[in-house]
Amino acid sequence: MCFQHLIILIFEVQFNKMFKNTIALFLCSFFTLIMHSQNNLQIKVYQCYRTINNVVVDGDVYDNVWKSVPWSDFFNDIEHPQKPQPYLQTRMKMLWDNNYLYIAAEIEEDNIWATLNNHDQIIYRDNDFEVFIDPDGDGLNYFEIEINAFETILDLFLPKPYDDNGHPDLLWNAEGLKKAVKCYGTINDTTIKDTKWTVELAIPWTCYKDKDSLVKRPDNNDSWRINFSRVQWEAQYYNGKYNKTKDTITGSTLPENNWTWSPQGVINMHLPDKWGKVTFKDTIYPKNIQQWTDDGYPRYWVWKGGKINDILSLEKTLRTLDDAGIHGLLYRGSANDIKKIIPLAHQYNIKVHAWFWTMNRGDAQKEWLSVNQEGYSLADKKAYVDYYKFMCPALPEVKDYLKQKLSEYISIDDIDGINMDYIRYVDVFLPEGLKSKYGITQDKVLPEYDYGYHPYMRELFLKKYGKDPLALNDTGDINKWEDFRLLQLDSTVAILRNFIWENNISVSADVFPTPEMSSRMVRQDWKNWKLDCYFPMVYHNFYNEPIEWIEQIIKEDINVVSDSAKVFCGIYLPALKDSNNLYKAINAALKGGANGVAFFNYNNLDENMIKQIKQLNAENKSPNTLWTTINMLDK
Repeated sequence: MCFQHLIILIFEVQFNKMFKNTIALFLCSFFTLIMHSQNNLQIKVYQCYRTINNVVVDGDVYDNVWKSVPWSDFFNDIEHPQKPQPYLQTRMKMLWDNNYLYIAAEIEEDNIWATLNNHDQIIYRDNDFEVFIDPDGDGLNYFEIEINAFETILDLFLPKPYDDNGHPDLLWNAEGLKKAVKCYGTINDTTIKDTKWTVELAIPWTCYKDKDSLVKRPDNNDSWRINFSRVQWEAQYYNGKYNKTKDTITGSTLPENNWTWSPQGVINMHLPDKWGKVTFKDTIYPKNIQQWTDDGYPRYWVWKGGKINDILSLEKTLRTLDDAGIHGLLYRGSANDIKKIIPLAHQYNIKVHAWFWTMNRGDAQKEWLSVNQEGYSLADKKAYVDYYKFMCPALPEVKDYLKQKLSEYISIDDIDGINMDYIRYVDVFLPEGLKSKYGITQDKVLPEYDYGYHPYMRELFLKKYGKDPLALNDTGDINKWEDFRLLQLDSTVAILRNFIWENNISVSADVFPTPEMSSRMVRQDWKNWKLDCYFPMVYHNFYNEPIEWIEQIIKEDINVVSDSAKVFCGIYLPALKDSNNLYKAINAALKGGANGVAFFNYNNLDENMIKQIKQLNAENKSPNTLWTTINMLDK
């Protein structure tokens, strides 16, 4: 008798015929919906590549053996990925060789606890990580291994699922199993805030032979049915230990959370036909050309700023970026904050460049601030916004000050680069899309927005050309003054660039869309700077342009930089919220020849955008041909 029929029979005894039929119809529809939902679950797939390196099983899942191996998707609720996302992240990755299947797991946890110390205790009564393996995929004769934060193991064999009257064989042991747990924090200690625990397993191919002599090491392209589960209990610390949280009304222990790699459709891990499909590849993991340039720069970057207060939140951010394939972080924060970020970011293979506001600095001394043609300093009269505090680039004090501030970042161990922003003057002309915001008509140079007239700068020009910039009438002299200001900024950039390079650190700059636009709009002639990388901010909506405009701009940029320089197209995320617009923007940038893209900024990066980036990364094509794939997806 099926479950639906049993429920109907109960109602027959207690209710009248009309109500019984209504309930019966509802229940049949309800269970039909459940069955439909289960049948439409997407089975997860993973390609497990061979390793030629020695895997040291010590719990470190971030070492060089694992660094380039792709993680799985984050685990979802066991019943369905459409249910609320787990509040703690979990994921896994795999490798194999002639002797072992290797598994690495990363388990976010702010309070690590465990109680069970003896082999083959019921480990899921603690928070645990579980592996289910069905070598031939027939749903019979499968194996389960559970591990908690104490490294305590439960291993068992099942000839068939429990629902088919299967009985677990706890006498089976995974002989030769290597295991290790590494805790980032402490176990059973509330005085220290934990961040995660990691698991590393090496399961020998020979451990199955006692129960299934037909199981052998897989060959190339063989597939096994495998799944992973995490059991997470709600718990509180009192009376000197962690105690599972109880329902305030019934007093019963709250049910555990079950989070899995491949969803099961119901709260039952013993449905092997719902497990994921792992295909073994007899090659090492290929270089991910979607995420890295040939010389080791990330193809995807994001700008982010802020103070670091919570390491757990920081790790969640880094893990989210890694999951999306974004391995370049342009971070604006104090040197102390970046010191905290770097070792954690490097665990996730994320490069950290200090996002350094250069000429526009809120901590600048008043006498250093730029002066406009009317004689007003930014110390006395704002230009557009209050935070515009641009300094005069020619002042020796400014150059020394910037080198001093840069030295705070350059001295950080293992910093990957310096990303200089605001290396320019105040906007002479705003982008078309922003003029209405300020109610400005700018069809010519307006004295109140024409900056660079600091007394020191004027004196330098006077000494060289014998004329005060404020007294120029001849077109040739005016052009000389414009070029003079560009060259003063170029000179400062060269000084800062060389200072950074002396420390063997990469240097990049955030610039306006093209050299011609930047020279005209903000007196920034970046084509002469000779930097390692450029991040042109091709924010199409600022200029009332369509997404396709991005391609044209990047083509112009590629033509003016050196062959060795990289161009990463800055993309403005708030303008790309709809549909697959991010696809289109990245498509346009890569089609134009960009080496990658940078997203402004992290706070605008939503789940739909991450999904689009991950789909792009999943394409097995080079960036130069990726755009054709995206065009096909658009259709």
